[in-house]
Amino acid sequence: MTWVTRPDAVAVIALCATRAEDRILFADAFRAAEAEAGVKALVLSNVATTPMSPGVERAANEDEQPKAMRFASDAADASREMANLFARVAASQKPVVACLQGRTLGTNFELALACRAIIATDEDATEVGLPAVTVGLLPAGNGLLRVAARAGLNVAIDLGVRGLRVSAHEAFNLGLLDEVVAPSVALEVACRRALWLNASPLPHARRPTRSPQAFGRGWVTERVHYAQRILFENTAPGRSLLFKRARVEAAEATHGHQPAALRILDVLERYSHKGFAPAAALEAQLFGELVVSETSHRLIELALAHDLCKRDPGVEATETQLARPYAVERLAVVGAGMMGAGIAYVSVDAGLPVRIKDATDVALGRGLKYVRERLDERVRHGALLARERDQRFALLSGTIDYAGVASADLVIEAVFEDLTLKQQVLRDIDNLAKDSCVIASNTSALPITKIAEASARPDRIVGMHYFSPVHRRQLLEVVRTPLSDPRAIATAVALGKRQGKTVLVVRDGTGFYTTRIFAPYLNEAAQLLTEGVSIGNVDQALADWGFPDGPLHVLDEMGIDIASHVAAEMQQAFGDRLRAPDALAALLADHRYGRKNGRGFYLYGRGHKAEKRVDDTVYQALRIRPYAKPMPEEITLRCSIALVNEALRCLDEGILRSPRDGDVGAVFGVGFPSFRGGPFRYVDILGAPEVLKRTRSLEQRFGARFEPAPLLVEMARKGKRFYN
Repeated sequence: MTWVTRPDAVAVIALCATRAEDRILFADAFRAAEAEAGVKALVLSNVATTPMSPGVERAANEDEQPKAMRFASDAADASREMANLFARVAASQKPVVACLQGRTLGTNFELALACRAIIATDEDATEVGLPAVTVGLLPAGNGLLRVAARAGLNVAIDLGVRGLRVSAHEAFNLGLLDEVVAPSVALEVACRRALWLNASPLPHARRPTRSPQAFGRGWVTERVHYAQRILFENTAPGRSLLFKRARVEAAEATHGHQPAALRILDVLERYSHKGFAPAAALEAQLFGELVVSETSHRLIELALAHDLCKRDPGVEATETQLARPYAVERLAVVGAGMMGAGIAYVSVDAGLPVRIKDATDVALGRGLKYVRERLDERVRHGALLARERDQRFALLSGTIDYAGVASADLVIEAVFEDLTLKQQVLRDIDNLAKDSCVIASNTSALPITKIAEASARPDRIVGMHYFSPVHRRQLLEVVRTPLSDPRAIATAVALGKRQGKTVLVVRDGTGFYTTRIFAPYLNEAAQLLTEGVSIGNVDQALADWGFPDGPLHVLDEMGIDIASHVAAEMQQAFGDRLRAPDALAALLADHRYGRKNGRGFYLYGRGHKAEKRVDDTVYQALRIRPYAKPMPEEITLRCSIALVNEALRCLDEGILRSPRDGDVGAVFGVGFPSFRGGPFRYVDILGAPEVLKRTRSLEQRFGARFEPAPLLVEMARKGKRFYN
């Protein structure tokens, strides 16, 4: 790694601490620059204009390194070495300033936090964070301790326990950054700041910056944050309350399956009581223990699979040269309901002009309002400036006819889940769209091949299955029919990535992948209910097993009417094996549609919390009495095996391209517990023979719906695994 001395006597070094070898090279360069007599100050930079900048995206093998450590003592030693290097930066006699552009996460941000000041660019892509908890670890370079020193314990808890990534504006408002500037001047500003610090008579002086009022709501955020620090962090009772609350929230969120969150709180609580050095010593010890844990191994494997999925162009290697995506400069969305409006929002947020269409002014107005509310929410949280919100909203226009479709490069149909309606909308679009336009149908279950029968150009038709709410759900399923042009698939994949989605390409078929594996899971939960198991017992058991929400609560959220409609499609395609219990029909007869009309499995009236208050009148509507109290293991076994078995069928039938896609899709699409790695990794961990044994047992008890997937039988017989 090289370093450059500018004419103003500032040495500029690439900020790169991702891998162990990077840190060795950085240490040599830093040591040499610091010792150079003609250097007054140092700037660590990843700004694109810095010639030696290696980039800021996480390297795929960053997560591989902890997993390769076999002993806790080795990992603890590695943590201490990294902390010592960053401590040298913090203690340097010559001021060190960090200059950040793009994503600066993990160890790179920990290195930046060791600097005397941090300057960042004001681009959307610039964000900072310490997301180690997402791979079952804690930050190992004392970064959380420096966050606590800079911005307070509450911010450190949020960044550490929740693994938050925050924009440059949010980070400035929280006190994590010293200044946010345009990319074109970022390096110059950082160098001037370094020279000012060199000339300051105070060894740790911090130069005043422009008021947070420049960032819209930032001033309010700063005042609230300051008040929290006074109330909760500057007194022993306040700190005790802060950590007690944080532990309760972490335990509720993880159900005891992910110890990293609680270990992070242990380190920060040690810091609050005893200071930096004792907390740093505990951090290294706990990092070593977490590195060798099964939970961390599963989460790291999933993170690596996720990274590979994000880089996947979505087409086969033999098609790559022929499948260059079409440029999408204008998007049209037909349907302004929650799904259509959500798609429009993530598109304008990505800087793409969007025309949204619905049948009436009222429906169109609701869609436009939905997008505006999401943007306003970002401004309130300090993630967007008011002018940035206005610029994004100006990219959105609405119509009650098809004006604008003719100029669109890609059109997404997002109307109600009805084949006849979708085919009619497709014909309308087909008559207006230009020859190069790609047309996508947003559906959760209807086969795209059937929808495409209404088009004269079926090669340009693809499926784009978004998840609700679109702006919060990360996965996008792109569905390929036998007639889909590879360029159309590549175009849909590229758009999804531009919208910030993790894109999974699957083969066409009723329910595709995620809906198909979720259907037997939800069916089994409803079946348990009809057998007399209480709503609370079903949902609690599966939340405790690791799903983010109980299945019956999920049915309320997605809409019992929609779930019933999808269930009918699944039964028609797959027969009684995926037949839903009669419970759904009984609920519809009682006009229970879930949260949307305030009547479902849970109460949605004023003062009630859905996850806390079951609507006991459901049992009367179903003509059952909740009397059965099976062990939670019985509930989780039946529901999880139903899902896993169907996932194996999808791979065997070619719906999935790989086990990797199946694991990523199950975790990010339907909430399969991430610390279990996904259904295919789960089979590998238990062993195919054991999974087959459990499935056969359920088949003997409950019949054909638990008939083992042929692939499971074959793998158990041959002793094979999905991963090496």
